[in-house]
Amino acid sequence: MSRHLGLDVGGTNLKWAVVERDLEPRVLKTGVLPTDTRGGEQSVVRQLLDVAKTVFADVEGVESVGVGMPGVLEPEAGVTKFIPNIPGHWDGVQVIGPMTDAVRSPARLINDARAFALAEHGFGAGRGARAMLGITLGTGVGGGLILDGQLYLGHEGTAGEFGHQTILPDGPRCGCGNHGCLEALARADAIAAACGQSSVEAAVAAARAGDERAQHGLREAARYLGIGASNVVVLLAVDRIVIGGGIAAAGEMLLDPIRQEIARRVHVTDVARITVVAGELGIWAGAIGAALHGST
Repeated sequence: MSRHLGLDVGGTNLKWAVVERDLEPRVLKTGVLPTDTRGGEQSVVRQLLDVAKTVFADVEGVESVGVGMPGVLEPEAGVTKFIPNIPGHWDGVQVIGPMTDAVRSPARLINDARAFALAEHGFGAGRGARAMLGITLGTGVGGGLILDGQLYLGHEGTAGEFGHQTILPDGPRCGCGNHGCLEALARADAIAAACGQSSVEAAVAAARAGDERAQHGLREAARYLGIGASNVVVLLAVDRIVIGGGIAAAGEMLLDPIRQEIARRVHVTDVARITVVAGELGIWAGAIGAALHGST
């Protein structure tokens, strides 16, 4: 048996989970608190270290730390490069060096969407899948790949950037600098605007209440997501697609049009074998995945 801490940093909240690995892994303890962004990147990193030290003091036998963060990272160096949705100057910020010193235990860095995929594959809706695409929908659109039963990270941990494939060549500018990325079409604020609502939560509620504009906006977002998913299916032959994040609360209003788009566009493999499902781990997926990554 071993115990491992996972930290999942977002622009709003910092979530943590202690995972106990035995014959059957289990989540031992979790916690959440508002992310301290008052001092930019310095206050965020300081908070990460403080939370980790507190958990190590309170929970006996924790052996490692995994830190999940959004944006572009250098996981092997333990350094951030570009994080658009957390205030601060994140280019070249050391995270893992200070963490290792603070808790005197091994620590690893991972993109939060990759952590989501790892967690859902090990604990949630992706259990048993040989090839899986994990999709996170929220402020941005992220992704992670499980290939041959293992998390595939690629060069510098960047494999699985589902949201930064080009869907409309001359589409709206994305935060990454490209035009027409899936993220620019299906992130939370884009969906809210397409639905004529102030937030994606309001958009989902309006669609459920029968608002035609909101329903059309959700269908359009699902169509774009389905196109992106079809590309991954054709290229990598994934057999399961697991979707999480706030927008996934739309449930079948989102999932069913994605399935329909895959069926419409994929003709090189049997689409009947591909399942598209919502994640099972809710807000804890990123922290659980970070803990699993840190334990390896």
